[in-house]
Amino acid sequence: MNHFNSSLSTDTKNRSIAVVKWTFRARVEVTMTNGGERHWDSADAIVIRRSDVQKVHNYAREHRDLRDYLMVRLPKNIGLRTHEIATFSIEDIDFETRSFQVLDSKKHVFFPLPLDVLTLQLIKDLIQGRTEGLVFEHKTYKNKCEGQPLRNVTIWKLVKTIGEEAGVKGFHPRVLRHYFAADWHIVQHKSIETLRRILRHKNLGVTHRYLSRLVFFEDIQREYEETKNPYATDLSESDKTRFYERFCSKCDREPTCKFVE
Repeated sequence: MNHFNSSLSTDTKNRSIAVVKWTFRARVEVTMTNGGERHWDSADAIVIRRSDVQKVHNYAREHRDLRDYLMVRLPKNIGLRTHEIATFSIEDIDFETRSFQVLDSKKHVFFPLPLDVLTLQLIKDLIQGRTEGLVFEHKTYKNKCEGQPLRNVTIWKLVKTIGEEAGVKGFHPRVLRHYFAADWHIVQHKSIETLRRILRHKNLGVTHRYLSRLVFFEDIQREYEETKNPYATDLSESDKTRFYERFCSKCDREPTCKFVE
């Protein structure tokens, strides 16, 4: 098969048109209209500390108003997408059964989901007696934008800014959704099938790929130290003895090694 395009070397006019087309195509491919969010390839990975996610959450609680704080808390606690936060409606909440229905931003159908008591109380405090309308209203141009959902890019930039103010670079709402998934299944050891239903994935393969996207640095460090530096972990005395007999007793640096007591 001949992959060589002769128009790029012989015909000046066609060459110019081809260059313009490829330049335009490249620009279209990297343009993001959903607030900075893009569809991640399986090769892309998110490595983050659990403590950093909690740090952003605590910063939003202490230094931001209730509306901004809930935009961090909701995806962290139930894994909502950005558009689902924007369209979150008061009418969709059932305070009695501690649940709500979310309008899935991809399937465009409603799904029932549970919600914790504290988050529900915070929502009550935010809406202040309102019985209808969107939970998250505009701060600026409130009269002009009344009844209109926040733009995805607005929520994306808000969470990103909160992360930067908390000292965590590269933070965005997608990290919080991945955090919820990884914390649910990897840390808390809860059902992956239940996780699939909460995240509204069409099959478990999607959920598995989702879980593989985010890795907690604490887990990498723990597994590394268990192998390379076991004295830095909470090993039993028998494990330490076995390690000493296998490695330390044969090492010529034993008299000066800081791990030898």
